[in-house]
Amino acid sequence: MSNVNFTNIEKQAIVSLIIEMVNADRVITMEELIASNNINVELGINDEVFQAGLALNADYAIEVVKKMDTDRKCFVARLLVRIMDADGASESEHDLLEYIGQRIGLDKELGC
Repeated sequence: MSNVNFTNIEKQAIVSLIIEMVNADRVITMEELIASNNINVELGINDEVFQAGLALNADYAIEVVKKMDTDRKCFVARLLVRIMDADGASESEHDLLEYIGQRIGLDKELGC
């Protein structure tokens, strides 16, 4: 279990962004699904929160993450990197991570 706590809407936003990352290269692999499921367990994401996150608009999810403090934003970014690394990061995944980082206010120099 993670030592970082998130509200249910924040967990839904994380689910939404993970789904976006899994779909970024249009190839869903078993490794990505396992990484995603592991994150769900670590964060205590139950089926109800997952289903709500599945339905959550990615732009809204970004706005939710944007309101987090820098440490929690970095934590979310590291979760997305875990999904990317699960099967080898593609260019589209890198582009999505950079886009999300810019939108939530994470600067590359922050060292997340």
